[in-house]
Amino acid sequence: MKPFCEIVVSSILPAVRVLITKELVQTYGLSQTKAASILGITQPAISQYSKELRGLRVQPLQTNKKVMNAIKKVSAEIASGNVKSVQLHEKFCEICEKIRKEKIVCRMHGISPDAAPCDFCFR
Repeated sequence: MKPFCEIVVSSILPAVRVLITKELVQTYGLSQTKAASILGITQPAISQYSKELRGLRVQPLQTNKKVMNAIKKVSAEIASGNVKSVQLHEKFCEICEKIRKEKIVCRMHGISPDAAPCDFCFR
């Protein structure tokens, strides 16, 4: 079984970036260049997120209302300029914590949340 943080880096973080990017570009009208600058990634990365070439595991996040509300809240804060680059890390951690509480990661590393408790996700 992969460690929790490895799953976050390989699957969760890219999916969160996809969803935040979509919010920033589609809902708030930011350019890909502006969104990339704020998120600390490149414009080509934003383009790949938009084309769904990266962050392929968005579906488990999109179907969870609590996670999507957290993503939309962070996106709104980013778009309004209320989140500085330094604070962005904390915001991603808050989303990740919400994902963990919602037991989404368990499914991503092959443990049913209805089965035996996962040592990583249920801490």
